[in-house]
Amino acid sequence: MLLSFALSFVSILILIFNNAFADEIVKKIEIEGLNSISNKEFIYLLGVEEGKVLNKEEINRGIKRLFLKGIFDDIVVNYDNGVLKIEVKEKLKIKRINIEGNEYFSEKFYINSLNLKTGDFFSKVKLQRAIANIQNEMNKRGFPENKISYVVSQEGQDVSMRILVEEGNPLRVKNIIWQGSLNENIKNLLSINQNDPFDKVMIEEFIKKSMEYLEKKGFKGSSIKYSFEKGELKIFIDEGVKLEIEIKGADSLTSKELKDLIMAHFKDKVSEDIIKDSVNNLITFYRTKGFIDVKISPLIEKKGNEWNITYIINEGEKRIVDKILFMGNLKTPPEELKKILINKEGSDFNPEEIENDRLRIEDFLRTKGYYEAKVSQPDIKDRENKIEISFNIEEGKLLKIISINIEVKENFLKKEAIDAVASFINFPFSNSVFIEIKRRIREVYIKKGYQETLVEGVTEKTNEGILIKITVHPGNKKYFGRSIILGNKKTKTNFIYDRLTHKENVTFNPEYIDKDRQNLYKTGLFSRVDINYEKYDDTIDLIYNVEELPAGIFEFGLGYGEYESAKGFVELSYINLFGVNKQLFSRVEVSSIEKRSYITYIDPWLWSDLIFKSSLLFERTDMKNIDTKYIIYRIRKYGLSGGFEKKFFDYFKGELLYEATYSKIWDVRPEVILSDKDIGEIFISGIKASLIYDTRDNVFDPTRGWLAGVTSKISSEALGSEINFSKTSFYINRYTELKKGLVLATSLRAGFAWLYGNSKELPISERYFLGGRDTVRGYAQNTLGPKKDNEPTGGNAFLMGNLELRTSLGKNFYLINFLDFGNLWQKIDNMSITNLKYTTGLGLRYKTPVGPFRIDYGYKLNREKGESRGEIHFSIGHAF
Repeated sequence: MLLSFALSFVSILILIFNNAFADEIVKKIEIEGLNSISNKEFIYLLGVEEGKVLNKEEINRGIKRLFLKGIFDDIVVNYDNGVLKIEVKEKLKIKRINIEGNEYFSEKFYINSLNLKTGDFFSKVKLQRAIANIQNEMNKRGFPENKISYVVSQEGQDVSMRILVEEGNPLRVKNIIWQGSLNENIKNLLSINQNDPFDKVMIEEFIKKSMEYLEKKGFKGSSIKYSFEKGELKIFIDEGVKLEIEIKGADSLTSKELKDLIMAHFKDKVSEDIIKDSVNNLITFYRTKGFIDVKISPLIEKKGNEWNITYIINEGEKRIVDKILFMGNLKTPPEELKKILINKEGSDFNPEEIENDRLRIEDFLRTKGYYEAKVSQPDIKDRENKIEISFNIEEGKLLKIISINIEVKENFLKKEAIDAVASFINFPFSNSVFIEIKRRIREVYIKKGYQETLVEGVTEKTNEGILIKITVHPGNKKYFGRSIILGNKKTKTNFIYDRLTHKENVTFNPEYIDKDRQNLYKTGLFSRVDINYEKYDDTIDLIYNVEELPAGIFEFGLGYGEYESAKGFVELSYINLFGVNKQLFSRVEVSSIEKRSYITYIDPWLWSDLIFKSSLLFERTDMKNIDTKYIIYRIRKYGLSGGFEKKFFDYFKGELLYEATYSKIWDVRPEVILSDKDIGEIFISGIKASLIYDTRDNVFDPTRGWLAGVTSKISSEALGSEINFSKTSFYINRYTELKKGLVLATSLRAGFAWLYGNSKELPISERYFLGGRDTVRGYAQNTLGPKKDNEPTGGNAFLMGNLELRTSLGKNFYLINFLDFGNLWQKIDNMSITNLKYTTGLGLRYKTPVGPFRIDYGYKLNREKGESRGEIHFSIGHAF
């Protein structure tokens, strides 16, 4: 009411002001008292510009826009000799809330009851409502003599509030009297004792818990009531009826399934009428399963408040649909009709769906253009419990659309409208097609700014087909007006404005609004984006009301791997630095063999959709032989990278990064040393480029789609590197859902490294290693490929593939059958598919929110002398 009055009052002032200076030019704009938003946003929403003529209507709209922000108490506008002076009075913000005088209730209780918090805009009306809410809560908790007052102190644009509490004497429970059904377990649920305050909230909680207890014990129709007078708390308990259900004669369906259906009827009470209803429901359920002769008799035994009901079931013989026949001169293929029926050949006969199946056939034929199709009641024959259903169908004449005539004043956009529906000529007619024609015609006008377009249509049947006549009333053309951003607290308003695709005074097209919403959701900053319209004669203002997600995330985890033993991580991220969606990610990983930490900075909006990424990395690894536990080598690595990422279409993205690493390698076993670069310090600098294609339906647990990528890296002395090499690797993963709960997953991966210039050997830190839980299972981690004295040396080339059949076992468990193959070669010239290694095995998965926990056993199919038969692997996430 106050906001409405303020808007009306200011609008009247502006109206008088503009009538007096209707032809004046604004030479200068001066604003006083503005702190919460920028001058630029204020002037934009007000709708005035320096050098432009004052506009009465636009300023009136501007005042309304500004008050929508919810941060202003008053806006006064004056005009003097070309200068537009605006005095703004902003709402005060709550800086501090102090609770004083409380004894029985905690400070947290009063803060929660206030429904006010620091940072909110201060309103005396809201404060008075909050005080009333506190008093109401205290009354419910047995303190009716409470008195609450407040003191408000202003400090600039902030206020501090002191809530002064006088709790008063409580109503105390002097005696508790139990009546009705006495149950010691229920008595123990009551938290109130003698001399405690009479707390209605605690009593209501007691009633809730007691009712849940009685429900679990099988009581139906229970009730608990209480009264309080002169210190006496009386509690009356009516346990209701204890219900026991027994099923006899159910051979085909489980007793649990049937009991669940029965118990759904007994919510509030038990009666013979309800028992009859449950019997009828069971009969219907049985009939849907093909038991059309089922008979059910309830046997009721009453002993006090205990009812024992035995449902005696004579299921009869089960009927299966053997044949479905379609009689009549049909042009529609019978197989198309069979697909839409509930009663299918080979399925349980369901008589409850026969009439619906008949109607489904009629509706389907009408969508195919047989608008006058009739399907008579089906003939049902029962032959030795095999059901034959015959539908007699009169398709009638196939009605096609022979013309679409569009009438619109002055033939406005008529050609575009005709083109939009031209494909429907000679198309089978149906009501849904008629609706779609009108929708497409209206869409033509809406995209051109005619938001109030009305499309009316009539049809006429002739011997040749259907004539459609459409009349269009476009209304007035609309243009985009101003955009008002509401609800953002951490995100900068200008950042949101920059994500909007439409321009002011451009023809209004709702497609831009959908793009705006998508752009805002893509930032990851908002849980909700509501867009509302404020329509004027020729423009439409858009009001964007956003709800922000928490920008900071803290995560940690613990785990165990067959290679690393115990491991854990801590991750901290913030995705809204400076209120403009710049992102910072940091992570620390620790295990028995590795310590790794990195920090990554991402600017998703460096330029258009070009993303800037940079990272700092520290890593220390003890590379071990998993069999002997010997250290193969130790490495300490410091790295930095920086570059760009860009998305192409919806599924492609590319990266171009500069990477530099400084590594120190020591304790290297002599067997794996291939060059002097394998010991000591080395600096590697290079450029890495990647292209990724991803259509997976789920990143953690895909069931369909593709994941493919190629990565190339070139390191050169020209970039300061101590070694010249290039590496290229690729992967292609395919996920196919063969049927629900059965997924075929395949993967092919390879990598190659070349040396050039004076470089002769790839350093050990850049070589490929193969074998283990994510590559070729059945071989221990990093043990597949070239070896010297039984120690893996790594190599310059690898090729591998995986095939998995993932079968759901229910309750988040999956069985995996897999076949892996691959090998690693010291040089590219040594590559040969004739010496690939093959493994097969089984795995078990348990689905979690961050991917499946897995355990696999891989068996070597072509193992060599001295090798183990296989290996057990366990980890989090799929192998690929």
